[in-house]
Amino acid sequence: MAKRLGNLLIGYGVFLVVAGLVGFELTGETSASSILNGGLFGTFVILLGVLQRQGRMWTHPAALSAAGIFLLTFVWRASIKWHFSASGDASATAIAILLTLMSLVSAAVVVVLFRHYRH
Repeated sequence: MAKRLGNLLIGYGVFLVVAGLVGFELTGETSASSILNGGLFGTFVILLGVLQRQGRMWTHPAALSAAGIFLLTFVWRASIKWHFSASGDASATAIAILLTLMSLVSAAVVVVLFRHYRH
């Protein structure tokens, strides 16, 4: 199970890196934070995945906590962007969609990690 969860985390980390790059492109390359955060946090999750595959037990609660924080952050940011989009800011729609996708993927990761958490 540790290898499967590790693979999940590695895939999630790669997704975060790619989402950061996509967000950077969608903002017209004006959001350095999306590329920095996607790269930094995506790499962190990939590292947790590698350590999880090696059987390091502490990585599971760390990954669950990180994914939970990311989920809350993405939901919060998506809701703000959807509000901007509904207020007529068409440029916010693409970012809102990306953040919603990131929320859904993060929620799925949280559910899987929570179901397999043994304390």
